[in-house]
Parts: sequence; C-alpha cells; structure tokens
Amino acid sequence: MHWTCKLAATILVSVSLYGATEGQVSATDYAEALIAQNQLNECLNNFAALHPHQVLADAKAVDELKASGHDTKPLCGLPFAVKDNIDVVGYPTVAGTPALHGMRPTNSSPIVTRLLEAHGVVLGKTHMEELAEGLTTINPVYGPVLNPYNNVFDVGGSSGGTGGVVSARGAPGGFCSDTAGSCRIPGAHTGTVGFRPSLGCYNAAGGIVPQTTSRDTVGVIARTVRDVILFDSIFSDCHYPRPDLVLKGTRLGYPVNYWKGLDTRTVQTFQAALEALVVAGVELVEFDMGLLTAEGAEIEAELLLAYEMPREVSRYLATHRYNISMMHLVDQIASPYPKALMEQRTSLNLDAWPTPSDYYYNIREVIPKLKELHDRFLSAYNVHLTVTPTTHLPAGPINQVQPWVMYNGKLVDTFDAYGQTVFLGPPLGIPAISIPIGLSTDGLPLGIHFQARPEEDGLLLGFSAAVEKVLPPMPAPPSTPACRGCTPKVKLQAANYSGVGQPGRDDVTSLFTLHFEGQCALKDGVEFADSSNVHTEL
Repeated sequence: MHWTCKLAATILVSVSLYGATEGQVSATDYAEALIAQNQLNECLNNFAALHPHQVLADAKAVDELKASGHDTKPLCGLPFAVKDNIDVVGYPTVAGTPALHGMRPTNSSPIVTRLLEAHGVVLGKTHMEELAEGLTTINPVYGPVLNPYNNVFDVGGSSGGTGGVVSARGAPGGFCSDTAGSCRIPGAHTGTVGFRPSLGCYNAAGGIVPQTTSRDTVGVIARTVRDVILFDSIFSDCHYPRPDLVLKGTRLGYPVNYWKGLDTRTVQTFQAALEALVVAGVELVEFDMGLLTAEGAEIEAELLLAYEMPREVSRYLATHRYNISMMHLVDQIASPYPKALMEQRTSLNLDAWPTPSDYYYNIREVIPKLKELHDRFLSAYNVHLTVTPTTHLPAGPINQVQPWVMYNGKLVDTFDAYGQTVFLGPPLGIPAISIPIGLSTDGLPLGIHFQARPEEDGLLLGFSAAVEKVLPPMPAPPSTPACRGCTPKVKLQAANYSGVGQPGRDDVTSLFTLHFEGQCALKDGVEFADSSNVHTEL
C-alpha cells in the first residue's frame, strides 16, 4: 500500500523520511518511522502519552480504507501530535497537573474530531507547562521538555512538547494552545512555525482544559508555513481569503519600540532576516506603538484569569463528571508559579474580587478601546501586518530560566523577558505567526513574528508563505546522543533572589536543577559537562 496523498507526502519528505517521494511509503510506514524517531529521542521528553500499537492500528486503518477505494485526503493517515490539555478519547487529559492524572474524557475535543474526519491519526499527547501557566515547559512532576538544539535548554511554553517533537522530526505537526504566546514562543525556541489563529476560528469547545475564554485558542505548530496552511484549511471554521502575495511593494509595519533591547546574541540573525525582506521589496514602515502597549497594560489580565479560569475549569470538571473539586485540583498543583496564582484566584470570594462589574468593564470597555486603537494605528500608516521579534532572546538553560533568566548580562523576570511582543495580541483576538529565521550566535533557534488585523488569517498566512521563500532554510537540530532508558527530571529549590541588584553569595536565582533518572548517553554527557564546568570555575 503506497502513500498517494500529495500534500501529506510533501510534509513527509520534509520531516523524517529523507529521499522519500509520493507513492513510496504508506501511512503505516510513516507512522513506524515517526515512532522509531521518538523512541530514539525518548529522553527529550516530548510525550505525555505515546501508544505505538494504537498509532499503527489507526494508520493501518486509513491505508485499508484507501485500498478499498475511499478518498482519504486531505491527511491520508498523517500522524499529528496533540497537546495534553486537549481531549482525545483513549488518552488521559492531564494538562500537566497531578489532580488530573489518569483522567480519561469520554469525548474528543471538536478540533480532534476534525483531525480524524480529515483522516489524520493522533500520534500521542505532548507534555506542557502545568495548566498552561508558563513559558518554558518545565514541569516538577512530569519533567522538562529538552530542546533538540541544546539538550540542557528549555523549549518555550506552554506548548513545549508539541514544539519539541516537531523540531526533533518526531511529528509533521501538532496542536498547541495559545493564551499569551504558547504556540509562538515554542515555535521560536525550537526552530518551528507557531501559528495562533484569530480568536474563535478553531473550535475546541468543551474539549480543552481552559484558562480564559476571552483569549484562549487552539493553534498549530509545524515545520513550514506551507504545512500550517494545509492544517489551517482543515481545522479552521473561518475560511478567509488567502491571496498569493508578492513581497515587492508590500508595506509592513515596523514598530520600533518592539525592536529595542534585542539580546546581543540575536542581533545579527534578526538584521539578516529584515535585510532579506527589504531586498525582496518589502517596505518597512516605522512607527512607535508605545501608546498601544501602554493601553494594553490597562487590561487587567490577571483579573480576567481570576474571573474566568476558576469558573471555566470547574465547568470542565463537572461536564466530564470527574470527581474532583476545584480546590482539590489547586491543592495538588506542583509548580510554584501556577500554584500561587491559582490559590489567589480561588481563595478569594468570587463575588468580591473581581466583581462582575470589574470583569465586564474590561470586556466591554477596555478591550474594545484597545482594538479600536490598534486598528487606527494600522490604518494611519496604511499597513495590514506588523513585524517584531517573537522573543528578544533565545531559550534559556533549564538550570537558569525560572523565575529569572540572563538577558544582556542581567537577571530579568522570565515573563518580562519573553513576553514583550506576544502578550498584546491575544486580547485583540488577532492572528499571529512565528517563523524560524536561523540561529543565535550560541546556536539556538530564533523566530520572527508577524501579526495581522482580526480575521485576516488568510492574508497573514499568504504573506508568511512568501516570506518563508526568501529566508534561509532553518538548520536541523544536531543529532541527540542516544537517550533511550533515561528521563529528564527537575528538582525544586527555593529561589530567594529578589530581583534587585546583583544576586548575593547566598541568593538562589533558579527554581529548578536538571537531573536524569535511568542511564543513557545524554545523561553521561550532561553530567560530564557539569563536572568540567565546576572544575574550571575552581
């Protein structure tokens, strides 16, 4: 049985089976190759659940359907990774938090149903930051996801497992979710494309562990913009026109305030990407969006989360008939940052703060004002798209990335460092995409970030596809040392550095230290490097 799905075969060639062409491989063959790749890279810790027998049975079923004369396009049995806050029948939905361990939904999320109806195959459930609260995918219970480009660095978050497995050539694509950058930051940090659609276009209603319905959306991570366009055509309920753009003459908003403070390791690569756009004929239109940023700061993001998340998570638990209370879930949270936030959100009287009037003032007054201001900015400068760095600095070492990360020689709050350009878009409901542009001077992936107006997903994707053609190919990750047989873990420690001045001798600046359980070549290499560094410092 041969693979005859042209679009899926294009993805296949670009991902794992180098040299394969259309008609040379079946869906089952491809699934076997991906499973082997993921087993080889087991210690990268991308998967919360991977069931090889089920994946192969599902791929074989699509091959048999094709053999019987049925049309299995558009995906033709293509395996697809699913973030572990999205429901899939047959898999637990854990969302990285202990209270949901082993909880199995009785229905798949609508977005997963759409995948299956397109004759896709669920490859497995990918690791994530606990309850999607964070930007690094370091989990005290289930371990960190390791970056394929440097195995002691993080992958961004909260959808780090999906970004990691696509980057490591273990999947052609996968679902992410994005409340404040969780598709785009992992894309930037793993050398993949992370896409957040316009709010409301990807339907996961009732089938995802929620954060805030006013900003949450499922998105996709893939190797190329072309692949994202295929997936978007299947998963989106919003079929906006996608023009075939010519870059020459395109006006691209260049908000200068978002280009200040680049980490020194990234400047050369970002400059090269911008120069490639200019050479292709793009006109960079400079303006300052500082006023918009200041207005965005007026949105009380924590107020929205405090009002929506306890209600939405409680509704999710009740709908699924899980015998878990919201307080029980909060009591078992293992990660310090999500636990502190959720304790604050649930310990307060929900009728006291935030009050309904507080909440609806933000929804009905503050956010619409921000949307209007954003539209006025773009109209005033006659642009539909803007360009910024996805993040100003690359991924950080797992031993020093939370709650502080080194940024141009100073320890900076992790959220402040990585969220500078991605946090504003979600309240606006606008589509956004991160495209890989190459490596920092220390060999870590970087991404460039494009945003459009609401409901201009087609324009954004068409432009991004044209941009992708003028950028250099993204270097593949180096080969990971054999790592079957060991699992990365982190140990929690009390980070007592206040963030003021240089840390003192007794200040602890990191929440986590990386270690491995079991034996593998990667563990030996990391431990040798650590011992060498200690010896050098002494």
